[in-house]
Amino acid sequence: MLAVHTDKKIVVYSLGKTGTTSFINSLSDDWHSTGEISADFMKKLYPDSFEGHVDQYKALQFLYERNFKLYIIMRNPWKRYVSGIKEVMQDNLNIIYKDPINEVYNGLSDDQLTKSIDRLFYLSEFKRENNFPFDRKFPYPSDFAIHHNYHTKNWLYSVKDLNATFIDSSGLDNFIKDLNLLPATHTNVSDPVFMTRLEKCIKNTNIFFYIEKYLESELESYQKLL
Repeated sequence: MLAVHTDKKIVVYSLGKTGTTSFINSLSDDWHSTGEISADFMKKLYPDSFEGHVDQYKALQFLYERNFKLYIIMRNPWKRYVSGIKEVMQDNLNIIYKDPINEVYNGLSDDQLTKSIDRLFYLSEFKRENNFPFDRKFPYPSDFAIHHNYHTKNWLYSVKDLNATFIDSSGLDNFIKDLNLLPATHTNVSDPVFMTRLEKCIKNTNIFFYIEKYLESELESYQKLL
């Protein structure tokens, strides 16, 4: 997610499952923003510098180098990860079911739900190439495509050294008010009962040791930035 106010020279950046949809829905018309797609508005704002697909992180760097005030919205990595896994599972069936969580996953036993998560990882495994972008602290040569999804991937390593104000998602409404905006109604709110169950099932997977190691550096960065 990238949001820009050119007059105030403010840029706000984040990835999925940190309240980004609610944040975008709170913006007034004098903001430019995008969720998880190309930051095409940058081509209109800076036509001499951008064309084609506009990578959000490159747009962020461009504005940062021009002394825009940078805010970064983050969330507890474990909570974000669980929410991200739910998003992937849900989106995978959205074409078939109106409400996959209630129509499909709530009808599974804990054992079935755990096995379906394990299968998700099995089907997305690949051998990482040396030039593939990832957190260099993470030691494993194998990886899973799901760990490069917008909603689940580690990302704080890419922003932790920037001169930015870091906003925890638990204080998102207050941040929105500080920008003289009215917080929108929260969207895509998950059922807490299902999320507790999903968290337990993820911990029961055969791949949980890998997930713990994967999130280790992200949790470390998060704690330092709080």
